[in-house]
Amino acid sequence: MRVRPSVGKVSLGLVAVVAGLGCCVLVGALALELLAADVRPRAVLAAWSAGITAVVLTILALQEHGDPDDDPRYFATLVHGLRQEWHR
Repeated sequence: MRVRPSVGKVSLGLVAVVAGLGCCVLVGALALELLAADVRPRAVLAAWSAGITAVVLTILALQEHGDPDDDPRYFATLVHGLRQEWHR
């Protein structure tokens, strides 16, 4: 059974791609020295901001919010870990 991604996750993914592309363009312009000297500090800040934003949005878009109570393996893993700790 395939679960269809929500509109919110797809939107986060698209914004993450745009932020990542913006970061790449800014880094490329900085590396090739296409920007004026007075603009470079702001471009560096914008590149860092866009890169960090892209990473955060990607994590949010790919994050799954499943209910651990629905998965019986979740409790089996907990019990197994508790047994291992008890035997130490």
